[in-house]
Amino acid sequence: MTILSVENFDQIILRKNFFTEEECFETILRYHRLLQTSYLEFDNIDKKIRDSKTFLFDDPILRKKFGHEIMEFQLTEYVRNGFYSWHTDVIKWTRFIRKKSYTVLLNDSFTGGEMEFDTFGIMNMSVGDVVSFDPYIRHQIRPVTSGVRYSLVAWAMDKK
Repeated sequence: MTILSVENFDQIILRKNFFTEEECFETILRYHRLLQTSYLEFDNIDKKIRDSKTFLFDDPILRKKFGHEIMEFQLTEYVRNGFYSWHTDVIKWTRFIRKKSYTVLLNDSFTGGEMEFDTFGIMNMSVGDVVSFDPYIRHQIRPVTSGVRYSLVAWAMDKK
């Protein structure tokens, strides 16, 4: 596990091989057919900010693996030129608050598409690695230049 201190209180934690390659492949296969055009808050679609497909879901087995009782999961697909510009994972319009953000890289058959943090830089991730961070840390997915990038995004939640 690699812990990167961004500031005195911010941490970005990279854990290698959190998922096996088989778990990554099974996650893509299980939810791929359900992907839809990604939206921003309040069902807005703006391809100048985000160009990807996503599917939101719950999975009790994944909740157990991540070790949180209340979670939300999202399979994300970025095709060539797909990206998500600078953003945070803080949301204000639900009855839950996001306590921790996670991203698992599910494949490596793409170029570009790097995960980048505003205060740290580009994360060097391999298939199955997970990065966890506080939801208010700004980050982006840089444009995919070839292939297709799949990631599992997850948020540990708590009631407000």
